[in-house]
Amino acid sequence: MKAPGFYPRFPGTPVRVLLFAAALASGALLLTAGFPPGARDRLPVLALAVVIALCAAVSPARGIALFCFVFPWVGLIARAAGGADPVAWPGVLLSGLAAGWCFRFIYDFESAPRPARADPALRALLAVWALATLLAAGRAVTLWAVLRGLSGRAVNREGLPDAVALRETLFAFAALAGGAAFYFLLRRSGEAARRAALPACLAGIAVSSLTAVLQRVGALPPRAGAYWKLTGRLEGGAVDPNSLGLLCALGLLAALASAVRAPASARRPLAPLLLSILLASGLLLSGSRSGFAVAAGSLALLLFAPAFSGRARAAVAAALVVLTAGAAGIAMSAGKGSAGARMAQTFDPSLPLEYRVSARPVLWRAAGRLFLRHPIEGAGMGAFSWELPDLLAEEGRSLSSRDNPGSGYAQALAETGALGFLVTAAAVLALAAQAWRRARDRAAEPMIAAAGISVVVFLAALVAGSHWLAPDVSLLFFLLAAVSAAPSGAEPGNAVRRVGLAAMVAYAAAALVAVGRTGSFVEAFRYAPRIGFHSLETGPGGPFRWTRRRFAVFVPPGQTLRLGLANFGPSGQPVAFEARSAGRTLTGALPPGGATAIRITTAAAPAAVRFSLDRSFVPKRMGLSSDRRSLGVLSTSTADGGRGGL
Repeated sequence: MKAPGFYPRFPGTPVRVLLFAAALASGALLLTAGFPPGARDRLPVLALAVVIALCAAVSPARGIALFCFVFPWVGLIARAAGGADPVAWPGVLLSGLAAGWCFRFIYDFESAPRPARADPALRALLAVWALATLLAAGRAVTLWAVLRGLSGRAVNREGLPDAVALRETLFAFAALAGGAAFYFLLRRSGEAARRAALPACLAGIAVSSLTAVLQRVGALPPRAGAYWKLTGRLEGGAVDPNSLGLLCALGLLAALASAVRAPASARRPLAPLLLSILLASGLLLSGSRSGFAVAAGSLALLLFAPAFSGRARAAVAAALVVLTAGAAGIAMSAGKGSAGARMAQTFDPSLPLEYRVSARPVLWRAAGRLFLRHPIEGAGMGAFSWELPDLLAEEGRSLSSRDNPGSGYAQALAETGALGFLVTAAAVLALAAQAWRRARDRAAEPMIAAAGISVVVFLAALVAGSHWLAPDVSLLFFLLAAVSAAPSGAEPGNAVRRVGLAAMVAYAAAALVAVGRTGSFVEAFRYAPRIGFHSLETGPGGPFRWTRRRFAVFVPPGQTLRLGLANFGPSGQPVAFEARSAGRTLTGALPPGGATAIRITTAAAPAAVRFSLDRSFVPKRMGLSSDRRSLGVLSTSTADGGRGGL
């Protein structure tokens, strides 16, 4: 019989050790994928992650507060450190926080789980995201190529390498799963840690907004990117302008709540009012229409929240009017790239509809077709962006760059299929219900109620944007969800557990079947007749490609392929090669500077010929150039317009 208030130590020590190892492994993976060797900001992000980890190991609450203060303006830190793209910074810093927190958690015998109502559905969704990531990775590299040690496969008609597709899939998963992991970390850390985390995050957003203001007046240089210079939008200290707008929009209501929450004092605190002004300024300068809609929706929904007094509602209504007037004023004064100017463009009938809605109808139609291709399990996490060129080609269209579907729910349907979409819908409804329940609680503090309102409005905004794929926005959203979630007081019933487990098992089975279908070499060579070759180059003798140590070619039925191989490596040693196809093997050796020509002819069936070399070289390691690729031999082929001989 358990004593009142007694909780068994859950999870056990082995699981806690595994969580610590997973935090370290995820940080190493993100550091490798997001920061190539030689990146100028690789050491700074690692150093800052270590500082956060040490702080969390000593005091988890302080580590969480430090992380929450830093992540909204990692873009500024990355640019100051010489980084080109800060998108991987939040994930690496979160890994540092998780590592330090989990290290302390191993020796924690006092804290007890305080489950919230949405926790089971969110755990199931996190599992679906992980399985969808494995599914996307399997489709990108294919089972056939992996079993034969091949890499460098094209994943779409434009020849996008599988390494780029894997990187995009990893970052999409890191943004979503990182936010969910942060939610559970906060829920286990206690009320005091969550209370300190939100104000620290608001202070970090203020730093990001102040950076945008300084960029506008010319005190700080804007981001060195041609696209953002063209649009006139400012990112401040955030990852990009869209992130800045959504960070400010999600934090604005909580900032206003802190400014009007002191009924016993006639003197209003100056800091929350300045914070609100900074966040509103950052929102307007970001040019984010989604951010403006989230802010307006949050302020409007506040009028139906009993947690706020009548005077507070009136003050917030006045803030809504001021915000709208400010946006309109900036638009009328030709504030290029501001939220007001872009909102005015949305309703300008002289502009094309697709420009006014950021091509969303085209993207939504593409997402629908991708869902119809994989209706059960979806295409896999992050797969929409690298499938988009093929989807647009079906309509005879193209876009200047790859994009997401423009809707979090359309993306869930296209990338996780019907099964994943149902789990997503269940988690979204559970999160919205628990957040709105707190917003309607008359006894709730205004800032916590404001967090609940922001969660509900953000989930509604996902209809017209894949906003939680931005890593800093995802972290703030799940922070607000954790702050606004009240403990349910009990673990979910067996029926709820069974439904969640059944959904995960069904999705895992569907994903396993889908990955198994990539075991054919025809699927592996779907988009290009070669695997393991680097990009096409042009030399004095015509077009050529460098190979990797292992590579393969595909020959359609009834055709002939001529392939030339040459040993132009700097080692001055012969390179032995072996070619395999349909149980037959050909071996040979290329002397230094030597070449050979291979002719491959097929009859009624297609053929795949796999090559392996006994050596390769990296020019950077040999001091020859800054090229970090692993190079095997130089090749020419009739498939590239060459003669197939050297």
